[in-house]
Amino acid sequence: MKLQLYNAIKDAPLPHHVDIWLVRLNHDQPQDLAALLSLLDERERERYQRLHHSHKLHYLFSHAACRQILAQYTKLSAKEIRYNTNAYGKPRLSHDTTIRFNMSHSHELAIIAISGHAEIGVDLEYSERKTDWSNLARRFFSPQEVSYLFQQQEKAQRLSFFQLWTRKEAFIKALGTGLSTPLDSFNVCSKQVIERLKPSVNELSWYQADLKVAAPYLASLVQNTPIEKIRYYSYP
Repeated sequence: MKLQLYNAIKDAPLPHHVDIWLVRLNHDQPQDLAALLSLLDERERERYQRLHHSHKLHYLFSHAACRQILAQYTKLSAKEIRYNTNAYGKPRLSHDTTIRFNMSHSHELAIIAISGHAEIGVDLEYSERKTDWSNLARRFFSPQEVSYLFQQQEKAQRLSFFQLWTRKEAFIKALGTGLSTPLDSFNVCSKQVIERLKPSVNELSWYQADLKVAAPYLASLVQNTPIEKIRYYSYP
């Protein structure tokens, strides 16, 4: 089935619905970099200036796109978007109490997730990047995930690693706690629900979905309400 992509929202996401925006970072057309840079706030511009030259354009394109996308939901201009961050650096809109968002980028693609009613995290990985994935799995995965991964057929293990990794990263980002939550303290083998291995009292339930992105990318979404519908959009 061909993935239907939109380029403008019809309405804000309903409860249990999520909007996913796919943003190309390898622009073929010349870009007005000064105009894009003017959309960012002071903290974003300072981060942009500190980045290595090879990372600057992707940072600028993805963060400017995020502002322009959020502007469609907030009815503000991209320049008027303001963020607060928690103690671990997770951003949230400072002028809206309902819309939640999260962004990830890898190689030449960025992905932005928008929810109107839930804490959310998203992660995107380029599966052809060089990495010692088997040692990373043994080091950071839970025992259940390690067992699951290496029970796969050998030729499928690399992609399985990246799919599990995106689920784990998306969960950490949804929690907003950074690496203060150990990566081996939860299990993401299920395609629907995150399992906390040592749940605390009144622990929230967290739900995940693998996202439809073109190979060789893999992506996952996590939020603290069931995910019933995902709409996909393309930017620009």
